[in-house]
This record gives sequence, C-alpha cells and structure tokens, in this order.
Amino acid sequence: MFLFRRLPAAVTGDMNSKLEFAILAGFAAVTGSGILHASAIPALVNFDPPGSPQGPSIYVAVPGPQTIVTTPATFSGGVVLGFATFFPAISFATVPNVYGSADFGNHLSNALTIAVDPAFTTTEVSFALFNGETFNQSYTIDAFNGANLVGSQTLTNVAPNFNSGYGLVDLISLGGITKVTIVPTGAPIVWDFLIDTVAFNQNITSIVNPPPPPVIQPATPPVQGHRHGHGEGEVETVEVDFGDDVNDIRGSVLVVTPSITTDTPEPASYMLIAAGLVAIGAGRRKRQGA
Repeated sequence: MFLFRRLPAAVTGDMNSKLEFAILAGFAAVTGSGILHASAIPALVNFDPPGSPQGPSIYVAVPGPQTIVTTPATFSGGVVLGFATFFPAISFATVPNVYGSADFGNHLSNALTIAVDPAFTTTEVSFALFNGETFNQSYTIDAFNGANLVGSQTLTNVAPNFNSGYGLVDLISLGGITKVTIVPTGAPIVWDFLIDTVAFNQNITSIVNPPPPPVIQPATPPVQGHRHGHGEGEVETVEVDFGDDVNDIRGSVLVVTPSITTDTPEPASYMLIAAGLVAIGAGRRKRQGA
C-alpha cells in the first residue's frame, strides 16, 4: 500500500513533476520485478525428432562432439544417441534420443554444458541424469549466473547402468541461471553419462511420473564349462568384452576344465577280458585254417 500526503501549495510544479516521476519509477521497479518472473515461461528439451534427427545407438559411431541449439539453451560436450544400446535406465528418457558423453567416444568432453539463451529468462533447470558406467559414480551439477555460482547439486553414488542408475537434478535461482555444467565428481579418467528431458522453469517431476527405485540385479554365478586342449583340472578366467558402447560393458566368466577319472576294473572284469581275447584269437586261427 502506498500513502500519499498533500504537498504545500508552495511546492512548485517542477517539484510535483519530480515526485510523480519518482512514484512512477517505483511502480516500474515493482512491476518490472514481477514481469521478470512472469516471463520465465516453461520449456522442455528432449533431443528427439524433429528438433534433432535420430542418432546412432553407440558413441563410436559419431565422429565428434555435437552442439545442439534449442530455443531455451545450447547443449555442448556430448553427442546424441538414438535407442542407445544396453540402456535400461530409460524411465525418464524419451524415445529415441538422449544426449551424453563417454571417455571412449570420439573427442568427447568429461563435462556437459547447458548454456541458456540470454533472451530466455530462466530461474530453474531440472533434468534426469543417467550413469552409463558399470560402477557407482557421483556427479556434480553447478548453476551459474554469468560468472557467479548460484546453485549446486551433487548426486552421490548413482547406481550402475545395469541397475538402472539415474538421478534427478533440480537447480533454482530466482536471480536467474545462464549456464549449467555437469561433471563426474573427482575428475575420473573414465566416464559415461547421459541426460534427457531437460525442463526449464519447472521441475521434471511435474512432467514425467517418477519411476520405481532402481532394481539391484543379483550377482550372476560363475559359468563352469570345458575348453578342449587344456589340462585336466585347470581353472582360468576369460574376459568377455561386448565392445565399446553406451555402457562400455565388460565382464568375465570362470571356465573350469574338469578332471578325468577312470574306475579301476575289478579282478572278475580282468578274467572276462582275458577270456574274450582268447576267443577272438581262436576264431582268427579257424578263419586262417579254412
């Protein structure tokens, strides 16, 4: 509420003009603040056609990093994958595309960057982050307004990809967000992670229903088998590599060559064998005499 007091008649018209200007400026500042938040309209980026063509299913099929330009922001550091192979953590991903980076890709960065368009007022950025590694990995997500850090979130020990490992990011700054960076915590020499369903000025959970918690798969028992040409009783571990793909899947199986055992014949068995040999020799002599 604004209270006004009548000015003395001695106040000149010039003074009245200045007062009116000050009041109008005050209203402009207040309404301007309201307009800032009102103009923060929601937007969603899911990297899918027709905005982005369907990508290949594995990282190595893309020759280099891809910069994706959208209305609210520009994404850099990674590539678009379509129907990514071995990607069970897809509950928050929209078919077919996701955006990610991995150390075995072609010249990809270990950080993904979301540069918000200055013309698109943004106070919230929310998205799903998927761990493509076969082990737990933590991720640090920072929000900036210019050079100033205005928000940060750490996803700790995100479950491996085969356990549908994912985390939800929600960064809010009423003063505005101009850039978001996503990096694996600890600067590891290997990395593999992806993002999708990036929401601006809204929480991702208001768009997509939360999936059930990740299912922890039981450990697979060793596979026992036989390999020809190896000594009896020999035990060896054979590495199985399915190739460099979205998960960089590797595993191993235990191969055991069983020992060969032979039962010792009983004395009665020896007598039967000897009798058979005698009978065979007699038969041969009869055929030769004939």
